[in-house]
Amino acid sequence: MEKHDVVVVGGGHNGLTVAAYLAKAGVDVCVLERQDKVGGAAVTRELTVPGFKHDLGSVQHLLVLANPITYRDELGLLSKYGLKYIPIDPLVSVLFPDDRALTIYRDAAKTRASIAQFSERDADAYAKFVDYLGKISQVAAIATFSPPIPFGRMVSVLDQSEGGQEYLRVIHSSAIDILEEWFESDYVKAALARIICEQLIAPSEKGTGIGIFAYGLYHRGWSVPQGGSGALSEALAACIKDKGGTVKVSSPVKTIKVENGEAKAVVLENGEEIAATKAIISNLNVKQLLLQMVAAEALPPGFTDKVKRIKQSSFAPLHQALALNEAPKFKGGGDLDKTVMILFSDVMDKYLRVHEDLLHGIPRTDLPTIAVATLVDPTRAPAGKHTLYLYFYEPYNLKDGGPQGWDKIKQQVADGILETLRAHTTNMGPENILGRWAFSPLDFERYNPAFISGDFLHIGMFVTQMFGNRPIPGWAQYRTPVKRLYMCGASTHPGGGVSCGGRAAVQVIMEDLGIDFRKVVAK
Repeated sequence: MEKHDVVVVGGGHNGLTVAAYLAKAGVDVCVLERQDKVGGAAVTRELTVPGFKHDLGSVQHLLVLANPITYRDELGLLSKYGLKYIPIDPLVSVLFPDDRALTIYRDAAKTRASIAQFSERDADAYAKFVDYLGKISQVAAIATFSPPIPFGRMVSVLDQSEGGQEYLRVIHSSAIDILEEWFESDYVKAALARIICEQLIAPSEKGTGIGIFAYGLYHRGWSVPQGGSGALSEALAACIKDKGGTVKVSSPVKTIKVENGEAKAVVLENGEEIAATKAIISNLNVKQLLLQMVAAEALPPGFTDKVKRIKQSSFAPLHQALALNEAPKFKGGGDLDKTVMILFSDVMDKYLRVHEDLLHGIPRTDLPTIAVATLVDPTRAPAGKHTLYLYFYEPYNLKDGGPQGWDKIKQQVADGILETLRAHTTNMGPENILGRWAFSPLDFERYNPAFISGDFLHIGMFVTQMFGNRPIPGWAQYRTPVKRLYMCGASTHPGGGVSCGGRAAVQVIMEDLGIDFRKVVAK
């Protein structure tokens, strides 16, 4: 039987992060990945025609750039393993039906001018809003890349200061609640809500105020990894291998073997067993791990009921990748043609109505997100050509037809989303499209079993499932009721998105293994 000190189940970027730190510490670690490439949602593939590199999940990265894994280059991903980030400017534009756009730049004066076309008062308020976020976000930044404390204790600690009290108020509010306090223009409020609420939840949902704090990092700047989001995952895999670890692709795990209350080995779908002498770490969905891979009798009475109660995100993605002769040209002009990411929105009441339809299982096609990373990274396509990321929220469970209904209407809905883009551009006819690929919410679930209900955040990022509540109150420190079995990844703190949040999980794991994390990162 093959044997390692530690086995990591799932080669998404968080599992790779944990494995890379362990490998740097001298631990014999093996990563097992179901797909033929590592990365999970942070993966880049030729989805359309050869030579065009498309991102399956994320395109632009933000939180990972605030993580010491990159800004201190703790693993050498930037200096040794080929990872390179390309800063972008403009940062993001929000496009309205009348072809006007609100654009956020690195430069505060240019951002102010863009907001002023909708409201001079809001343009002045925006600078104060960003300053406010910068101050209050310091509270959030401290805990993002370290293990969470129990939620009740966090509330108690934060309640001792005015800044902490304000932080608690915001995270229990909706994004709309907070924006209403600062701005008057429906256009400005809808634009900022559109940017902030990218966590598969309606912006009117209480708790979406959490997203406000990520916005506080925006003016530090979004960046794109050269070669695609998969470049981050590939650099992590290269680090693991260079330090003596093992990465195995096309190796789906079926079950976790538990003996006398301890995780001992993993069993692959082909029947092969791989033993772990010190720990098994799951980068899978918490429901996938604890409802499907671990026998119920190995868990405390009633524990699986708690896992079953975990809520999925409200929406799921319908994603399209297009290979283009030339980048989209927008009727609105200005800086739209050189903006990597553009979000479509509408005035507030219509914007919110879209989410109401989605919550009732009714698909919509009018507010997509696009990204043209080749505007700043020509390595993703043949010379002079471009890639297009075309993405929109949809309901997983359709009102008419349920999840399986997506097999009937996917192309129709995808075509409608493309038509929305065409209505605002001058060159997105068939002659500009060299190849096209589409994935429905159901396709995402089929592609990766961790994306239950098409949810690539694993579980909903509601305030009741964040911080010390993620994934379950009392079990947010990456440990499970099974000894030597740990969790990392999007099901755990700090949640979904490209953050390399596995850095927090590995601190707990190293503590249990008797390894000093601080000495490891100081090497």
